[in-house]
Amino acid sequence: MRRLTSLLILALTTSFSTAALANNSGYAALGYAFSKVEPKNSRKGANVDALQFGFGGWFNHQQTFGAEGRIALGINDGKFTDQSGDRPKTEISRYYGGYFRAQFPNTLPVRPYGLLGVTRVETKIKPSNGRNSSRDYNDVSLGFGVDLDLAPNIFVFAEYLRVSDRSSKQVSNFTIGMGGRF
Repeated sequence: MRRLTSLLILALTTSFSTAALANNSGYAALGYAFSKVEPKNSRKGANVDALQFGFGGWFNHQQTFGAEGRIALGINDGKFTDQSGDRPKTEISRYYGGYFRAQFPNTLPVRPYGLLGVTRVETKIKPSNGRNSSRDYNDVSLGFGVDLDLAPNIFVFAEYLRVSDRSSKQVSNFTIGMGGRF
């Protein structure tokens, strides 16, 4: 699964750079992700945050279909409740992913969009009475959001992304941020 995820992220990133160079229409964004990590067999998930960097490009001139790459670094940790009632801390070490993006044309000042891609989330778990461990989440990701133009090349965005939802393990993000087009 790790190789498949790496290959898919590489393919999406490569298609992003091809799209951005072909249309001379790339973008970069910085966002703050409010994440919820729910490890397998947990009763209550942990609320953790991350700083997300995104970059993308478009396949067509109307900027309705493109590719995007992201990497994020965890900022804080949060506690979750496991099956035994213990409350270990967890944090996002980092996550990265590649996504296809479809949105309304660039002629509109407000553009809803959808995302489909692959994400890998690396977390650390710090139990109160044991050894630290790590847990990785790899899965197909689905999301939606909206861009709002502030100026011709500056925009703000808000989005929801279901990063991972497999075998009772879930990671989801609500992200707000700002970006620029080049």
